[in-house]
Amino acid sequence: MAKSDREYLIDVAAKHQYRNQTEMYQKKYLEWRTDPKNPYGFNFVHDSRLHTYVDGEGFLEETPVENERTALSHCFRVSGVAMLIMAAVAFVRYLVMLTVFDLQGGGRAFYSSVGNGVSDGAAYAMLTLNLLEYILPIIFLKAATRMPWQIAVPRRKKSNVSLGNAVVMMLVIMVIGRIFNSIIAHLLLRAGIDIPYYDYIDAKSTSTIVICGLVQHLLISVLIEIIFRGYLLQLFRQFSDQFAVIMTSTLSVFLLYDLTQVGYLFCVGVFTGIVTIRSGSIKTACLMRIIARVLTFLITFVSTLLGESGKSILELVICTTILFSAIMVYMRIVSNRKWSFEISAKGSSMSTSEKFRLMISSASIWLWIVSAFFMSILLVRIL
Repeated sequence: MAKSDREYLIDVAAKHQYRNQTEMYQKKYLEWRTDPKNPYGFNFVHDSRLHTYVDGEGFLEETPVENERTALSHCFRVSGVAMLIMAAVAFVRYLVMLTVFDLQGGGRAFYSSVGNGVSDGAAYAMLTLNLLEYILPIIFLKAATRMPWQIAVPRRKKSNVSLGNAVVMMLVIMVIGRIFNSIIAHLLLRAGIDIPYYDYIDAKSTSTIVICGLVQHLLISVLIEIIFRGYLLQLFRQFSDQFAVIMTSTLSVFLLYDLTQVGYLFCVGVFTGIVTIRSGSIKTACLMRIIARVLTFLITFVSTLLGESGKSILELVICTTILFSAIMVYMRIVSNRKWSFEISAKGSSMSTSEKFRLMISSASIWLWIVSAFFMSILLVRIL
């Protein structure tokens, strides 16, 4: 039986299916991706019966590689600029804290001085600049990519992921990261190097600490997810889910401008990325981050009231409870076979190594890496 013309047609964008997403999401993404005015959309339509003749080489079949490489280069550029905006605001925050309030390290609390506190004015100035650090990149990404809100912030109602299980697994990552970071911090202190204590805003007034803590760990948690699991994850999904998760996790490693937190932030990025793709919604990732950050804040806040010995007992009790709960959850997940960390690598004509080689050739990505590394060194305090 003769094939129809449609069977010879290669349409990369139309054939790409986004896992665990609604028909509305699929439709909106296809419209956005195939818009001729959109430089960030990877599209390739070709009749496989047509070949290009090159003298000395014969007939060559066209492939989507060049189109994908061009679109991916644009995506690297726009994501690098978004990260640079964050780094620029962080640098402004550092200068404001230094020149206006005479505070080193951008006014952040350090491991050796948690509990000393800054003035209320400095705390609220820091909080305002922290909000701008995440609001401005969102405004930029929305304006630059013109990505519809239904794509940028997916909110599928029916989730395939248990929120309770996801939260417990997230807390395990938090506990392991907190223990590891505490060990590193104490070793560095012995060498006379003091590092920031997460992004904890330590003020002299208890009410200011609580207000800043709630805004930091409720509102900013949502803004972080809108950037990384929203705009950036969805932007890179057209190049495969697997690459999107790895790429957004890589972009988030300098979120706190602390080199000792790089591994922890990468693991958090991978897990929240997988959960977002499996659930089809950003809501689960937002709730996971909020719960983990609020718990971190409460541990820190209560620890400053209990003293060093009380702090150790509190952290031991909480960490033991979380790890015991995680064992129970993991056993249930394995027995029910309802969880898998596998994500699709389909939808791309380039290998992951080719994509990362293209990434490191991006000027905006390199500028971001240098800027973030500079900020990380700037925030270290030598005792």
